[in-house]
Amino acid sequence: MKKNTWFWSLVFCSLFYHHYCFTQNQFKFKDEGDRAVNLKFRSVNNLIILSALLNGELVNFLLDTGVNKTKVFGQVKDSLSLVEAEYISLRSLGSSEPVKAFRTTNNIIDFGPIRGEKQEVYFITDPRFDLSSKLGINVQGIIGYEFLKDFILRLNYNRNKLRLYQHDKFNRKLNDFDKIDFRFIRKKPHIKIPIEFKDGTVKELVFLIDAGSSDAFWIFENKDVVAPKNSFFDYIGYGLESVIEGMRSKAKSVQLGDYKLKEPRTAYVDSVSAELFTADRYKDGILGAEVLRRFVIFFDYKNQNLYLKSNRSFNDNFNYDRSGLFLQYIGEEINTIKTPIRVKIYDKEKSVYAKTTSPEQFSIRLQISKILNVANIRPNSSSSEIDIQIGDRILKMNGRSITSLGLDKINQLLSGDEGDRVKLILKRGDVTLKRTIILRSQLN
Repeated sequence: MKKNTWFWSLVFCSLFYHHYCFTQNQFKFKDEGDRAVNLKFRSVNNLIILSALLNGELVNFLLDTGVNKTKVFGQVKDSLSLVEAEYISLRSLGSSEPVKAFRTTNNIIDFGPIRGEKQEVYFITDPRFDLSSKLGINVQGIIGYEFLKDFILRLNYNRNKLRLYQHDKFNRKLNDFDKIDFRFIRKKPHIKIPIEFKDGTVKELVFLIDAGSSDAFWIFENKDVVAPKNSFFDYIGYGLESVIEGMRSKAKSVQLGDYKLKEPRTAYVDSVSAELFTADRYKDGILGAEVLRRFVIFFDYKNQNLYLKSNRSFNDNFNYDRSGLFLQYIGEEINTIKTPIRVKIYDKEKSVYAKTTSPEQFSIRLQISKILNVANIRPNSSSSEIDIQIGDRILKMNGRSITSLGLDKINQLLSGDEGDRVKLILKRGDVTLKRTIILRSQLN
């Protein structure tokens, strides 16, 4: 299993809240005789991406236990075809102004063996909602509670597979799993667990279980909980209008049922910034996918139970980014690659075939390359001490193109061991540059 780093956490748990409550039709198995069905997903930076048809159009959804309504992002022109749409305002993480959206009904969402009719979908036309730039793949929507509430979900990160069971046909014994109760607040699962800090103090905190966060733990500061001295400033996530800043550290341990997580990484969000995350004040932080990926998990939304069993990733170190680079995809470009056609011509005088190249004949192919830029540089990090600038484009990392590496491998390289070297090929304007980052911890 990959080691997640890139210390920005893709947190969508509290992007929106509203005060509407509507009854929707359930998601159902197409073959109601089935006991269970499987859905394959794509994992990107610990996040779960599911493909579905929304009203016949292919959409990639981020599966997020931290959202209570289904959202889809698109351009204004797309909204003109919406049927039964109501114009409303939503609050958004990191935005000083309400975000305009269309609340639509009578949508059909089809995951193959599972289908939901008359689904309520919030259609966001604000172009600032761009998950694709954070993940490097097209993601057009977020889905959570309205999909998960109808089934028992088995989640296995190591196999990139969801298994969904019908409640009335579920008969699997879970004696070898650890059962933990959670409760819903605004249709989002919350859990109360003890966390031991480095100074030896132990506090019970309430965490939102958020599969839409790629990080381990976020903790919202208050008068009783503040970032320890052994911490450093970091860019920990994305808001709508700006990046989210916080202090990065590690706890001594976290007790999750019968399992003890040793030295999990933590991000402390100051009390002012924390107010942007949610309309409620019931939670002290967020438990994200960097924790969840270490388990095989059963979610039973109906009975508000969570079942855990450690997998082979359980003892992975809670690594974090040691480069100081905060990167963002800004698009793609298409390059034309010309390869000379090599032919063999028979030389009658020498009675042999000689290789030659026709200078006017080429094999032409198109290559799509991702554009990955430096969005920010963490102060006092390795990258801040060499000539790397915001806006530089990363072309290659350790000899491999950014497109061939993918986000997970990039994260793995930037969160390597202390002293590891990461060689970069950068482009600044029309100039190509070479730089080497020596990874260094900022924790004592």
